[in-house]
Amino acid sequence: MRTLFICSLIPIVWTWGARMPSARAAESDGPGATWFLKRTQALYDAVTAGDEAIWRQTLSDDCIMTDEDGQVYDKAAFLETLRPLPKGFSGRINIQHLTLRMSGAAAAVHYWMDEHEDALGQRLHTVYVETDTYRRENGVWKMIAGQTTVVPADLRPVEVDMRGWPKITGSYRLGKEAPGVVYHAYLRKGSLYWGGDEKSAKRLIPLAPLVFFVQGSIHTMVFVRDGAGHITEALELHKYNEVAMQRIGSAGG
Repeated sequence: MRTLFICSLIPIVWTWGARMPSARAAESDGPGATWFLKRTQALYDAVTAGDEAIWRQTLSDDCIMTDEDGQVYDKAAFLETLRPLPKGFSGRINIQHLTLRMSGAAAAVHYWMDEHEDALGQRLHTVYVETDTYRRENGVWKMIAGQTTVVPADLRPVEVDMRGWPKITGSYRLGKEAPGVVYHAYLRKGSLYWGGDEKSAKRLIPLAPLVFFVQGSIHTMVFVRDGAGHITEALELHKYNEVAMQRIGSAGG
């Protein structure tokens, strides 16, 4: 994450293959972007060491900073988050594809952060996209706002017991009464797929026998069994909400 917090290690399976623009590794549009590119890289070079000096120098006193978890900080609170990584942890954030938009004494700086982290021997790779806003204060560029977003990426599959997957296949209805919206789980060549029809269905990446990450999305599917072992419901974890869909008919129906 933007400050390599240890809490980013909570997920057992980490993101990989995040999408970034196909342009060259570090680009800027216009001569004024050079300063912002160098300053932004220097800011994130200071993160792993917990060096707040350049951040204190760059942030405006009335800045508003929002991290990828939706936490909002003023200057003092943000500086408190900058701490050296503990023993056994290391990381690097590379600033890529920086673009600049100028408007008088204001500047919008947009870029991608390619983060590599070693967490006690486990290698993590995450990509973020950020937009920072600067204004000139007494002839010096000061950051007045920053917003970070995680770039979605597919999770790596976990080896699970696949014997129960045929029981997942079939139709599920969103809405308590027919017709509602119907989704389907398909089993093809040893993989499960989920979608409104077979052609557009997306592969389900297994995280546990009944828990799957939907490929190319930010959604997780959980299939629920009753006491008799029958799949009765599908839950889509959608932007921190649970969308429930009831099984229609029997497996494979």
